[in-house]
Amino acid sequence: MQTAKRVLIIGLDGATWDVLDPWIRDGTLPNLARLRQSGSWGPLASSIPPITAAAWSTFMTGKRPGKHGVYHFVKLFEDGAGDGAPELVSAYSLKSPTLWDVMGQHGRRVVLINIPLTYPPRPVNGVMITGLLTPSSAEVFTYPPELSRQLTDYQIDLERFSDKTPHVDSFDPSLTAPTLALVEEFHTMEEKRASVTFALMDSEVWDFFMIVFTATDRMGHYLWPYHRSARPHDNPEVQRLCQAVRDFYVRLDEIVGELAARAGEDTTIVILSDHGMGPVETKRFHCNNWLRQHGWLAARATSTSIMSPDGILKRLGLPRDKIGRIIYRIPGLARSRVVKQATNRRGEVVDIERSTAYCVPIFFNITGIRVREGQGKGGLCQEIMRELAALTDPETGRRIVQRVHRAAEYYHGPYAENIPDIIAILDPDYGCSYYLSHYSSVVTKRPLGAGPAKHRPNGIFAACGPGIAAQPAALPHLRIEDVAPTVLYLMDLPVPSDMDGRVLTEAIDPALVAAQPMRAGGPMVFWPEAAEATFSEAVMSDEDEEVIRDRLRALGYFE
Repeated sequence: MQTAKRVLIIGLDGATWDVLDPWIRDGTLPNLARLRQSGSWGPLASSIPPITAAAWSTFMTGKRPGKHGVYHFVKLFEDGAGDGAPELVSAYSLKSPTLWDVMGQHGRRVVLINIPLTYPPRPVNGVMITGLLTPSSAEVFTYPPELSRQLTDYQIDLERFSDKTPHVDSFDPSLTAPTLALVEEFHTMEEKRASVTFALMDSEVWDFFMIVFTATDRMGHYLWPYHRSARPHDNPEVQRLCQAVRDFYVRLDEIVGELAARAGEDTTIVILSDHGMGPVETKRFHCNNWLRQHGWLAARATSTSIMSPDGILKRLGLPRDKIGRIIYRIPGLARSRVVKQATNRRGEVVDIERSTAYCVPIFFNITGIRVREGQGKGGLCQEIMRELAALTDPETGRRIVQRVHRAAEYYHGPYAENIPDIIAILDPDYGCSYYLSHYSSVVTKRPLGAGPAKHRPNGIFAACGPGIAAQPAALPHLRIEDVAPTVLYLMDLPVPSDMDGRVLTEAIDPALVAAQPMRAGGPMVFWPEAAEATFSEAVMSDEDEEVIRDRLRALGYFE
């Protein structure tokens, strides 16, 4: 039995077993099938929330957001709206050292390609090409910097949005309409990435190699209904799109197989995604309306005008949700600037000073609730949590909340600042609305406008090769923060004491566990010394930041 020393990680952003499993079983993806069958695998629980920036940060540090500081693409838990848009995160925002810092401390060489939240680049003991949130205009997006000049035919993301006005009102939905041309652009982007990856895999000396393919996430957002085999009764356009998406995955499977072959049999291979993907929710839970019904929330008027939208709707007895469904049925009306301005105006907002509890936005189906300080706060938190756990859809009787707990149970550490008191994770078929308005119920149907698919909490994990146990059944209880300590153990390196994750011993060959004791290390430190672990001088311009915001809106991260 050989101890694993080299590790290859293949990241498939947004990948889900819901898509991959049927194609693995029918022989469409033979390389993924072989790798999964020869090792250990299962669903991988993402971060809270299951958003790319937070999830990959949790992977690369082995820590939850309270210890690394990244909760979203923007600063999430800040009181007060401020005058401008919230600040976008970047590699500057990541407050913790990473997996490859630990490797650098122990002299292990790394090659890192397209990992989100690595721009601007900083030194690693090897080579880095930055990933998501890298501006298309960036002149330096690698370490060492001179590699940027050599990558003349490399593409970090699609350029469809780079010349568009970066405001959601002016965003043209045709840019992300499901077309064969869009699939082909994703295919071309990943072929370029694979070509560079193969070259670096062959030319660089490495102990740890990681590549992230992002088209799996983008295609999930924009082409979710076509992630299946075409059916005989589908119309020709649907059949062509289904076939194009399937062909993309067939080629991606070939790339995975080639990466595994080039890495060699002495390399342990890990395949993972940062989160899963699934259809957009069909219903909305109006959380602040619910809190007001229970007497925990007070509202204040934003306008005394008798023409305020909420006032008009209330006097006429017209719930906002039913008006919204009518608007979405009229072609083009929902995208009208006048209609958007009118529907976004609210007659009431939360009066924080007079409320004992109010909602804090986190993610579409994850809500935070902040409870005001004072005597009896603990009891009130427990009461709200009990009521949320018992909450059902009045139309179907279905439970709406899957899990509810105190936020501090998950968000703990030096960067768990201003967090809510309660986190409620809803059934994925229910989104959370924070607006106060006149609705027909605290649970309403979602407006019928089209929307991108959204993230689900369970991604994928599969590992095979030296040191990995072969077992056919899916493993439970795998979390994204567990991957980093597991990789360090497989490379016979100490696991830092401040990681939140654990070594996934259930996925490891028992003979290795018996022969190689787990070594605990001290807290994580930067490589090289903190004073030298400086970022590239690259600066993101206001224009670059707005372009990136527009891309994130197109993916459904911002309403």
